[in-house]
Amino acid sequence: MSFLSGNIGNLRLPASVAALQAAGEKPGTEKGSIIATIGIAISIIVNVLMLTVGVILGSSILGALPESVVLALNNILPALFGAMLAQQFVANPKIGSIAVVLAGGMFALYRLGFLSFLPGTPTYAIIIVSVFGTILIGRKVTKTAALTGDDET
Repeated sequence: MSFLSGNIGNLRLPASVAALQAAGEKPGTEKGSIIATIGIAISIIVNVLMLTVGVILGSSILGALPESVVLALNNILPALFGAMLAQQFVANPKIGSIAVVLAGGMFALYRLGFLSFLPGTPTYAIIIVSVFGTILIGRKVTKTAALTGDDET
């Protein structure tokens, strides 16, 4: 259940520990395993209920906001991607540069029409090539650096 619902370390594990402590049971026993599982299940149910309430309230709040504010919220995802890219540059400038070159190259191909053979709007190809290309090239750069003893990557 924990692996399917996610957030194991921050939410599911503390819920199972709290359930064990509330019941006065020790981990590793048969009764303790059942109680820990119930604690995880309850944390998932509460999480889903809270998300449902949040989505319903959030959508009603969004409906009440002025159009200009709603349009401004469209900049959240690009800002998040920019922040992640900046963090990557700080942590590893070589791999960050690879990501920029791949994304820029794919965007240029898209703008020039070289991706028009793909079905639909081929912006998904930019993301796929940029993400997985950066992963593959970054792994190769990291492995090469490890073999040569270069600590800069």
